[in-house]
Amino acid sequence: MSFTDTVWNAAEYADFLQTLKALADPAYKAFHERLCKTSRAEILGVRSPEAKRIAKEIAKGDAAGFLQLAGDSYYEELLIKGFVIAFLKVPLVEKRPMIDEFIPQIDNWAVCDCFCAALKPKRGEEDVLYRLCLDYLAKTGEYERRAAIVLLMEHLVTEAYIDRIFKLLSGVQCDCYYVHMAVAWCVQVCFVKSKEKTLAFLQTNVLDTQTHNKAIQKITESNRVTKEDKAFVRTLKRV
Repeated sequence: MSFTDTVWNAAEYADFLQTLKALADPAYKAFHERLCKTSRAEILGVRSPEAKRIAKEIAKGDAAGFLQLAGDSYYEELLIKGFVIAFLKVPLVEKRPMIDEFIPQIDNWAVCDCFCAALKPKRGEEDVLYRLCLDYLAKTGEYERRAAIVLLMEHLVTEAYIDRIFKLLSGVQCDCYYVHMAVAWCVQVCFVKSKEKTLAFLQTNVLDTQTHNKAIQKITESNRVTKEDKAFVRTLKRV
């Protein structure tokens, strides 16, 4: 069924949940539960492409009605809510209240990263996104800070922003696992896109040793980095 023409009410939302349950894959549910252990909600096992398809349909129709009803009993409800916000064809500044309501609800890396990848700024909106990231880096929540880092990594590793990103990463408290991993991952992406600047950062950064070494590990595991560059980066590992 298509949700583009749905006018959302309690009955329609109940039908939506039944559709999710019908799309559930038990094998994928078991696999994803092993990967996504911090989700407080039950994982049904709906694959991400199906969740995106449904969210795109909802975003074309009565998205506001859906967002008012969207619950949190199932992992997929939160995932689709995030996708709907990301896919709405409105300026990013108009999405900000929805984003501010959504991000604090995130309780796992998968919803965080899927939402951040989908929330693509239009040309000219980069500074709006950057300011959003600054606001969330100042938060204390693990997934609020991870969201800020992943948004920077996904959309702002450019000549215009990379120096600012390195400065921001230097100030991140990597006191939570998923923040620590996001910083390391962001450094790896920076290396692929701007090797010389990232090498300079690796040689002078103030990251804690664990995060610094994890960034080096991620760079050396990348298929987009040459053997020669991997060999040099390994020499920067701290003991």
